Formats: sequence, structure tokens, C-alpha cells
Amino acid sequence: MKIVNCIFIFFLLLQYQFFSLGSADVVTVPPFIISKKSILKYLSLENINFDVPALYVFGDSYVDAGNNNYVHVPQIERNYTPYGIDFGGKPTGRYTNGRTVADFIAQIVGLPFPPPVLSLSKGDKRIPQTGINYACGFTGILEKFGKLFVRHPNLHNFSFILFEQVDLFESTTKGLQSQFQSKESFSRYLSKSLFFINSAAYDLDIEWDGLRYFYDENYYTQLLIKDLSKHLQRLYQLGARKIVVNNASPIGCQPHLISGGRNGPECDYLANNRALLFNKRLTNLLKDLQSTLSGSKFVLGDLYKIFQDVYASPTWYGFTDVRSSCCTEIDKGLTKPCLANVAPCKDRSSHVFFDPMHPSESMHFIWARRLLKDSSVSSPINLIQLIQS
Repeated sequence: MKIVNCIFIFFLLLQYQFFSLGSADVVTVPPFIISKKSILKYLSLENINFDVPALYVFGDSYVDAGNNNYVHVPQIERNYTPYGIDFGGKPTGRYTNGRTVADFIAQIVGLPFPPPVLSLSKGDKRIPQTGINYACGFTGILEKFGKLFVRHPNLHNFSFILFEQVDLFESTTKGLQSQFQSKESFSRYLSKSLFFINSAAYDLDIEWDGLRYFYDENYYTQLLIKDLSKHLQRLYQLGARKIVVNNASPIGCQPHLISGGRNGPECDYLANNRALLFNKRLTNLLKDLQSTLSGSKFVLGDLYKIFQDVYASPTWYGFTDVRSSCCTEIDKGLTKPCLANVAPCKDRSSHVFFDPMHPSESMHFIWARRLLKDSSVSSPINLIQLIQS
């Protein structure tokens, strides 16, 4: 009888912990228009002081702020409703209903949203000192492939993989340096700026579909890490010192793969294992780079674990749907965008995914919030510690 009572008490305590943790971590998305002071208070960070002069963003569709509007490839453009329905009510080219993780970080540190680099024309007299977004949807890391050619007045036959995004940043530094009194002050500015990178999903998902007959996963992920290492070292050489690199999410649990029928209602575990293999190599890479590049601080954002935690206990984070898209999608090849001008689900905050491949604004907010101060998903230090270092 005593054993039975002990077991009963154990499960009561476990249940109490489950619900207390759950209620503690359900934080609704803050208002679209919000000051730095207000959002810090909203996040119980009133006593934190951030001194970040700029935010530079690189990567793929998860953090694209609208560069896809300028590439003139209809299959990847997202400048139509219902995208942006919670971003002041208008589409901007973001692949979600509202703000991205990069947008939330900008608001938290008191910066404007970094504009898409392709929105800045040569006629602009001053390059913004508060940061730029170079990310573009459906682009990746690998240099040999992933060539998305951009038809833009100032960019002829220009592909938009990560290597070329860094090229554009190099051009930015050349134009920006003249706004500073000395090379030393410009170097200090770059060393205090935050660099945020999210790029791998395209290589591990869509690109892999076309290359899996030529490479095994082990060699393929080695190629990705080799190229990524070169890109990160170039950023360092150009002046970046505080660099956040996110790993790959559980891509096999995206609605477009679940609904694809290969595994019925289950996640594509082969895709997830491929992501885990890349992530393991990425962890080792960042450790190596920080140990060899003097003054550098590389932080790994564990996006895989952030998603994994949500999948394991969705109600802890306020979600009721982790498997389906909030919008009505159209089967348009591999991209599967939302159907234009069709209203999405009403309770968008309850969905992990807005469309079949991209997180909702609520999921982006959880991503940003956990990176800020959760050492289990941000290592070796969290984002607050990185900024203040």
C-alpha cells in the first residue's frame, strides 16, 4: 500500500511540474508596434542593457525579410496575402504571418527591422548603420549548387547562396566605412554588431532531393560544413565578431513532408537524421572556429531542440497544432506556398507552422525568446551574454 501511495504522489508531482512549467512558458506574441522599453518589460528584462549598433542577417526563407520580392522568380515570392497578415496587415515578402526571429531580436535590442539588401538602390545616399538583411528564400550553403539567379538592376547574373550574401556584405562594408571617422571606429562598430545566420534547411531538404543519388549523407554534410566554414571565416575577416549560427530544425516534421505521404502521418525520420548529422558537425565547427579566430564569439542556436521541445509538449508553449499549415496551401511543386488572398486559420498563435514549410510568428517569438536567456538552446553562452560580452 505504501508503494502504491508513493507512486501516486510521484505522478501527482510530475503532473504538477508539467502544468506549472507549461503555464510559465506560454507568453503571447507582443504587439507589432512596441518600443524597446516596453518589449523588455514584456519579457521581464527591464534591468538588461543592450548596446548593439547593428543587426546583420544571413540565410534562408526563415529569416528572409523580402529579398525574394526582387529576384523575379514567382515560385518563391511571398509578397501577397495571407503572408504578412499580422505584420501591420500587409505582406512584405516574409514567409510567415508576422515577424521573424530576426525582427524580434531587432525590437528587443532597440533597432529597426533590418531592410532587405535588394531594396536598397545604388541611389541611396547612406547605407543604414543599423543593419541589413541579406537572407533570401530557397537558397542554401553549398556553392556547387543552389544557384538562385537574381534579375535585379544592380546585380547581373547574381546567385543568392550564402557565399554571395557575404559578398554583398563585403560591398556594404566598403560603402559604410566612409561614414566612420576612422578604421578603428568602424572596426569597433562591427565588433559590437550582431550577426545572425540561419541556413541549412534548403540544402538538407529540397537540394538533397536532387543530389541524394550522387552523394551519401555523410559526405554531403561534410561538404556543407566545409563551405559554411569558409563563409563564417570570411565574415570574421570582414569584421564580424559576435556571430549566432542556428542549426537545422527537424525538417522531417514540416507539414509538407508529413503530408507528402512517405511516412503517413509521421515525421520523415530520414530527413531528421540528416539534420542531426549536420548539426553534430556544426557544433564541432563553431568550437573550432572560436578557438582559432582571435576575439570571435560564436554562439550555436539549437533550433532543432527548440522545435523538439515544442513537439514534445506543445501546450507548454501555447500550441494546439504542430502538424498542419495555418494557411490553405496550393501544391506548387516543392515550394507549396499559401493560396493567394485566401484567409488563413483564425487562431494563428495556436499553430507551429504558418505554411507547410515555415514557422508561424508565435514560433518565431519562442525561438527568439529562448535564445535570449536559455542556455539549453544557446551555447556556450546565451544571446544576452553574447550581446553584453
